[in-house]
Amino acid sequence: MAKQKTLYAEEMLTRLKALRKKKNLKEERVARHLGIDKITYIGKENGLIPVTVKEWLKLADVMDVKLIYFLKD
Repeated sequence: MAKQKTLYAEEMLTRLKALRKKKNLKEERVARHLGIDKITYIGKENGLIPVTVKEWLKLADVMDVKLIYFLKD
């Protein structure tokens, strides 16, 4: 079960990074929207630091998608 959770989290982060690049958003801009610095954001995007539910909501907002985008199968 833990392995499945990890894979699902990795898929969410992969979607996040791909969408950020597709929308031409710099890490700095997304970090500012979350109220964190660029290094912390990079850590979150790479799975080194957990992304909170509140942050996922803000990420969906800045990327102009619904939260479900990151959760879809």
